[in-house]
Amino acid sequence: MKEIQMENFKSFGRKVVVPFYPGFTAITGPNGSGKSNIGDAIRFVLGPRSSKAIRAGKLTDLIFNGGKDKKRAANYCTVSLVFDNSDRKLPIDADTVTLTRTIRRAPLKDNPDNYYSYFYINGKAASLSDFTNLLTHARISGDGYNLVKQGDVTSLVETGPVERRKVIDEIAGISVFDSDIEKAEKEKKEAEENIQRISIVLDEINRQLTQLKKERDEALRYKELQDKLYETKARIAYKKKVDIEEQLAELQRQVESYEKEKQKLEEQKKEKLRCYNEAQKKLEEIEQKIASSGGEEAREVKEKIDSFRTELAKIEERITHAKNSLKEIERERLNLLSSLQELEKEIEEHNAKIQEIEGEIVEKEQEVAEAENELSELREALSQSDGTSIEITRELAKLREEYEETTTRLHQLQLERERVVEKIDSLSTQIAELEETKGTYEFELKDVEWQISEASREKKTVLSKKTRLEKEIFDKRREEAELTEQLKDVEQALRVLQKEYSQLKAEYEASESIRKGYTTAVLKILEARDAGVLKGVHGTVAELARVDPKYEVAMQVAGGQRLQAIIVDNDSVAAEAIEFLRKNNLGRATFLPLNKMIIGKPRAKAHLVVQDKKSHGFALDLISFKKEYESAFWYVFGDTVVVEDLDAARQLMGGVRLVTLDGDVVEASGAMKGGSVKEHVMFSQVDRSKLDEAERKLREATKTHDVLVEKINGLR
Repeated sequence: MKEIQMENFKSFGRKVVVPFYPGFTAITGPNGSGKSNIGDAIRFVLGPRSSKAIRAGKLTDLIFNGGKDKKRAANYCTVSLVFDNSDRKLPIDADTVTLTRTIRRAPLKDNPDNYYSYFYINGKAASLSDFTNLLTHARISGDGYNLVKQGDVTSLVETGPVERRKVIDEIAGISVFDSDIEKAEKEKKEAEENIQRISIVLDEINRQLTQLKKERDEALRYKELQDKLYETKARIAYKKKVDIEEQLAELQRQVESYEKEKQKLEEQKKEKLRCYNEAQKKLEEIEQKIASSGGEEAREVKEKIDSFRTELAKIEERITHAKNSLKEIERERLNLLSSLQELEKEIEEHNAKIQEIEGEIVEKEQEVAEAENELSELREALSQSDGTSIEITRELAKLREEYEETTTRLHQLQLERERVVEKIDSLSTQIAELEETKGTYEFELKDVEWQISEASREKKTVLSKKTRLEKEIFDKRREEAELTEQLKDVEQALRVLQKEYSQLKAEYEASESIRKGYTTAVLKILEARDAGVLKGVHGTVAELARVDPKYEVAMQVAGGQRLQAIIVDNDSVAAEAIEFLRKNNLGRATFLPLNKMIIGKPRAKAHLVVQDKKSHGFALDLISFKKEYESAFWYVFGDTVVVEDLDAARQLMGGVRLVTLDGDVVEASGAMKGGSVKEHVMFSQVDRSKLDEAERKLREATKTHDVLVEKINGLR
């Protein structure tokens, strides 16, 4: 280090440059001149983990406070360390490296000690991590042993062998190798875990390939059987179609033949009917002749007539038979037509089925194509998975190579560590020899002290004081450890309480809608309470009550405007709140001081009415609240009794105040009030006391936390 530049740092109220020349540089001066502040400035730039290392409670304490003249107090402080980098131990291509750190005050309303910290490397903005990384290359640390503070040598001599060994490891740089070994072990473990995960993935891919091959074979078999099924169904349908068409053609021929026969029979019928009419006329003529002539001729004529009649009967029978045959033919024709229609319908159904089957065949062909595409995709995925397997194999080979390199590096580090351990053992031997020499000197010293008995008393006093101080230090360290454990428990409890308080507060804020019926004065008092302006305000009667939804309307009407009455600790708080309203011209409000409120007793008539089966009980018994608020709730509800409806109230009225579930009121004097009730919920759904209790616990936990932090800082 070539020089250190300080401005407004601790006791240095102006810019001071301290050069460091080659060889040994000593800085002298009287007590309080700021010699130790130079070492604090160096540690300040190197970035120690705790501000205690630079003898400051907080970083803003490092800024020059003006001394006796507070007007000269500065708003920032800056320290720069200038290093000679001609040997390039710092990884920056410059002969000189300047590390600068600045602290600047930036007070906030809720945090007057707020500040900003800035880091610069050769005038360029940087960060603390940049400082740390840069200084690590040169094995420089703000918490290391590059700088020896007051008491470090004594502490090293008096400390135990384990702690002393840790210090020596840190000075020798072995602790860095330990961290490298741990890092290498961690990387090795991660590599092994990656290999295990990759093996699991490969096994899963192989299982999927086997399953996909099986599904592919089943899909191909299904497609083959499906094709055969569709082909068979198509052949059957086509055969049915051909058979039905042949049947239709045969029926059509039969219908045409019956039609021709029908026409012939119709013609025969007409001819027979004509002959019958002619014969009938002849018969009538013959009968007239018979009637006029008589004798043998008449007998012959009559026989001929009978013969004609017999032949006529036969002809009529043949006509009837022909008619019946014709009807049967017509019925058969109709049946054939119906059968024909049914066959045509069946043909259409078969055609539809054929089309449906053809559509299904197309769909199945598409499915088969999709299955083939999926199979090809699977094959491609399989090939890709093979590529992935190759890639994974390559990655595994790379990981194995890295693992071997890491193992080699680990082996080298272990060899290096063994060499360092040997060196440490050598140092330990030298230390033991020095300790032995020290023991010899101590023996000689004791011999001299024995000779000067007068000085022994003083020595005993000093040793006693030393023992007492060591005991005090040990007790403080033990107390610090205990307080640290308590602090961890308190911080955990604090997080739980903060979560609980936030949840309750959110629920409480969500229930703020209940205040929509409050007057301006009541709302302002509640806002002042929540802001902490007014202490001792519990809340409104409606806010502090819990009511079953069944009785909300009855309780709202029974309480009326008194539900907006504000419960406070005592009459002093009430007077302060009234003065607050008057001073700010916010209106008027009713206050119920708990130290002055008196609990009344129900009247005799009220006791009688409340025992009636139509009564639900005293309003005061149907509402939930804290026991300490009983006198305030008595002021609001008194001995009001809740009844079922207005008919029940009419039967029980007189000498007692009644309220129905629908919100009708019958006063003790007999006055009746009722009608429609606006749906206006005034009762809170969130227990304010729980929120207050959570807030109180949170404050206590925060206070305990601050006390513990203060104690720990004091012990340090």
